[in-house]
Amino acid sequence: MRLPDFFIIGAAKAGTTTLHAMLDRHPGIFMSHRKEPEFFARDELYEKGLSEYARHFENALPNQLVGEASTIYSLSPLFPHTASRIARHIPDAKIIYVMREPVSRAYSYYLQIIKNYQNVTRDMRVNRRFEEFVISERHASAAPRELVFSSTNSHLPDVPDLCLAGSDYVRQIDAYLEHFPRSQMLFLLFEEFSANPSSVVRKITDFLGMAPLDEQILRDDALVRNVSNRHFEDLEAARSLSKLRDKLGFLWPARKALPKNMRAPLIRLLCQSNERGSMPLPMEPGTRDMLYSQYRSQFQRLSVLTGLDFSPWVKVSDEAE
Repeated sequence: MRLPDFFIIGAAKAGTTTLHAMLDRHPGIFMSHRKEPEFFARDELYEKGLSEYARHFENALPNQLVGEASTIYSLSPLFPHTASRIARHIPDAKIIYVMREPVSRAYSYYLQIIKNYQNVTRDMRVNRRFEEFVISERHASAAPRELVFSSTNSHLPDVPDLCLAGSDYVRQIDAYLEHFPRSQMLFLLFEEFSANPSSVVRKITDFLGMAPLDEQILRDDALVRNVSNRHFEDLEAARSLSKLRDKLGFLWPARKALPKNMRAPLIRLLCQSNERGSMPLPMEPGTRDMLYSQYRSQFQRLSVLTGLDFSPWVKVSDEAE
């Protein structure tokens, strides 16, 4: 029975989908075809047993390392038993953790929840803003769960900590250090991965004792995935264009009488006047300041735990104040 040799535990919205795809192209690595099996975090999956979980890896070759990338593995205390379960069954597992500037990561995770709801339900409204997720007083009077979470997110608890716990990197690392030695853990920054993916992937292959990944694969644009903002921009453009068509009625075909170089700018201008109900509102400045203050207090300990330089994150938090 094959089980993973390593886990990419997150963070969600920190490039793990792209990283999973890149490592899957390495001839010496087998990544689960389902990117996030979530077995060790979710009780109802764990209760099915290891043999069921091992089916994700049954096609791995004997000489390949096996890995998976479930980002809810770094959502302690919402899923409190993950690290202990992995350690119980795979004590020699290597743990890879990619971290992103915490405030932008939390907001991006919110966008993902909204996008999932819109894609699954085809209800294109945004029924909660970010503050109604993360601030307890506003969460209490927010739209009900069924107007926010898709069926694909039914396992996620609707609590204020949902978007924030995944950015509490000290808490997540501490949960794993209770069960794994530091030598079995590799910490990376999303910002470095975005700027220099080959450097980060080389660190991973070195950590796993594998040959470097072919540079041509790292330059493959098809591996760049999972950009949430484009979803909302495309959705809003289609929604606005539909409303504009309805508003103009029989005049809509007359747009073709305009010179071609005028059509697109005019339509774009008219669309911008429409209500932006499908686009999530930006984070409120006060919320941003509150979260930067909360997370910034952890950067020094985080640096001690990981050996990484978080000065770019400090600069971002300084600029927000």
